[in-house]
Amino acid sequence: MSCRRLLVTNNPLLNNNIPCAEFVEGDSLDVLIRARNLVHSGWKLLSHPLYGNLRPYQHPYRSILLEYARQEKTQIPDIQSLDYMENALGVYSPEKSRIPSDDDMPEDVRDDFAFLDAELMKESLSRYGLWPREELKNVH
Repeated sequence: MSCRRLLVTNNPLLNNNIPCAEFVEGDSLDVLIRARNLVHSGWKLLSHPLYGNLRPYQHPYRSILLEYARQEKTQIPDIQSLDYMENALGVYSPEKSRIPSDDDMPEDVRDDFAFLDAELMKESLSRYGLWPREELKNVH
């Protein structure tokens, strides 16, 4: 990957508007699994995977910001990032059957959830220079 910082997301609003975004086809648990795998390969969390105090079954979208941090001399993943990811997976995995899919909801509800996820990520994305200068364009 050519980006030093990467947003892993299943939110179509952020995918279409954020440079260096990796779109995950799937639910929020799939996003957590992808981010955890990136942590194992040398990436470090820049945002907490359980931001927003939302239960897994309340929100279809999840976004996680990471930075490539692997030093050539070490093969050890960032332990704190890995701990946060494993804890988040421990919260989400038991709720797998209840995690909503955006396919199951009306378009206006999906748009609201996409907007909420973007707003929750806005501060982190701005801090690292990834928030677009123009307002986000609607998903549809």
